[in-house]
Amino acid sequence: MADLFNTGSDPFAVIGQDTSSQRAQLAQYSILRAAAYLQDNKNDEALKAFQKALAFDPQNSTAQSYIGKLNLAKGNTFEAIKVFKTMAQAQPDSVDAHMNLGNAYLQDKQYANSEKEFKTAARLDPTNPLPDYTLGLQYTSTDRLNEAESQFLKVKKISPNDGNVFYALGTVYNKQGKYDDAAKNLEKSLSLKKNFPSANYELGIAYDKLGRTEDAKKQLSILQSSGSSMAQDLQFTLEKPQMLFMDQNNNKNFNQLLGPGTPLWMLDPTMLAPNTTAQISVAIQFNNEMDMTSVMNPTNWDISRANNTEGGYYIPQNTGREVNIAKLPAFVSYNPETRQANVTFTVQQNSNGDATLDPSHLVFKFSGVDASGRKMDTLADEIDGSALKAF
Repeated sequence: MADLFNTGSDPFAVIGQDTSSQRAQLAQYSILRAAAYLQDNKNDEALKAFQKALAFDPQNSTAQSYIGKLNLAKGNTFEAIKVFKTMAQAQPDSVDAHMNLGNAYLQDKQYANSEKEFKTAARLDPTNPLPDYTLGLQYTSTDRLNEAESQFLKVKKISPNDGNVFYALGTVYNKQGKYDDAAKNLEKSLSLKKNFPSANYELGIAYDKLGRTEDAKKQLSILQSSGSSMAQDLQFTLEKPQMLFMDQNNNKNFNQLLGPGTPLWMLDPTMLAPNTTAQISVAIQFNNEMDMTSVMNPTNWDISRANNTEGGYYIPQNTGREVNIAKLPAFVSYNPETRQANVTFTVQQNSNGDATLDPSHLVFKFSGVDASGRKMDTLADEIDGSALKAF
């Protein structure tokens, strides 16, 4: 028989001869053409060539596999599932066949079916880490975190030197709020797999949650140096809103530097008279643009007496004369241009006109969010005059 590839004529012209050998050769020719299309990133042409190969040889597993994968890449999950289901039925003992079908089901969000296929693949070859690992990824994406952890721990026994496994565990632990475990596994992941931006990102998150700010910033620096797109995401997370300082120039009737036993009339001379009231306003500067509604909501604020190392200790000079301050402010205003909030509360003079206050140990705490919806940095969400900076 003449060589189909060296005659200079169209190989498909011999189709009329219709022998099984010739059809197999034509199928192979179509696969070679499809491979060339794939190298040139011409996936649509490659898909047609594989389909032509399958028409010549309906049992050609290479053509079937690529048809399924190319359809899956295009988002044609229905076609992909149909192809891979046929292959799995024809090859019930093939791990690859069940994995391909499982991945197609997973992309189509048919989670029960994909779970079944991954478990079948794992049962067929218990030493193959991929089925259990992929099922762990499915459990992670569907928030079945305890099951995901079990899967990855199983995979770790099979592949103890695979950085991807430790990364997957770290990701699960981050989602579970087990940040110390997350950090340990992510550090291990990066020791096994050096260039791994996803692990750097997750490790930065874990460090941030553990209050290891400088370590988190190092992970950010690594991502920035590598040009990773994840650098921006981590930077957004780390740049949480913080209080910066109390602005004495914009306070009203309040001086945060005055200490214990300060008479109320020193804040507002009108309070020399017994039983008088006055409104006091404290200007607090934020680093980020804040959500105006959140800042102006009094229930997001808390006014208290300092009782810790960072803010100092409010020690009344005379309990009977010490003024009481409401836990919530009367109202709050916010200037988005200056990023400054004015927290206003009311004080009342006693019947003797000799009430006192310790302005330097009056703590203001904010529990709202910034304009991007980020919660306050818990290391800088309260402030008083004694500390001079947020804590």
